Amino acid sequence: MNTSLFGKKDNLKNLIFIILTKEYPLKIIQLTNYIKKRYARSVTFQGVRCAILELMNENILIRNKNSYSINKEWVLENKRFLDNLYTDLQKKPITPKGVDSITGEISVFNFNSINELTIFWQDIIYDLFKQKTVLRTHYQAAHLWEGLIHSDREKRLMTALKKKKIKAFILSTGSSPLDKTIKLFYTNLGVKVCLNPSLSSFDKSYYVGVYGDLIVQTEYPKKVVIALDKFFRQNKTIDKLDINKLLNIVNQKIESKLIVINNSKMAKQIKNSINSQMY
Repeated sequence: MNTSLFGKKDNLKNLIFIILTKEYPLKIIQLTNYIKKRYARSVTFQGVRCAILELMNENILIRNKNSYSINKEWVLENKRFLDNLYTDLQKKPITPKGVDSITGEISVFNFNSINELTIFWQDIIYDLFKQKTVLRTHYQAAHLWEGLIHSDREKRLMTALKKKKIKAFILSTGSSPLDKTIKLFYTNLGVKVCLNPSLSSFDKSYYVGVYGDLIVQTEYPKKVVIALDKFFRQNKTIDKLDINKLLNIVNQKIESKLIVINNSKMAKQIKNSINSQMY
């Protein structure tokens, strides 16, 4: 079972969840021993207990006397949501005419390029902050290329967040010198940015943002992922980069799908996953 609900696969909460999908109910000492023996992790009883309490607070685990198991109601609720999501994904995505195109719990949109998708994404966020009060935003991306091409739009957006005292967190899984330079751009705008390199093909293609209860996410086409990775490896500094090459990558005609989900529990789960990978 390839489960990574709470950040990296070897995250303590993930290990507890994986074990309880196969053997349950289990006491804290039993879970501690399983983790030590099966995964060769040096964990403490107290550490496992804290992770269990977090999972219980998220309604994922339930306690019966001194033993723990996965909450079946939580599983059923997520199954219903995923069934609805699958149904919506089977429908033909629509081309949005504006932010008002977002309706219901799940909206799926189709774009002709990554850049077109990203501009709409920025519009969603800006419009959302004008309408609602959001305390924190969380964003995960492989490369923060938006800061190169849309620096003015990003400055306007981050400045608007700062004025409303909204804390912004960004997790980037890139590790090139250019990634580090762009990190400084956002840090200077008051954003907390963490570079946590990953070689996972999923992390290279997965882009997601959480804004209150709203989730905006996409998976970049493989062709774009490869081209972006190559661009960030080859261009070391801002002053010498070939911006036209980057524009060609993100503007190339390629079908790109954006999913917008309004679900508080799922939003909390993704937010916690991003937080667990920041340091």
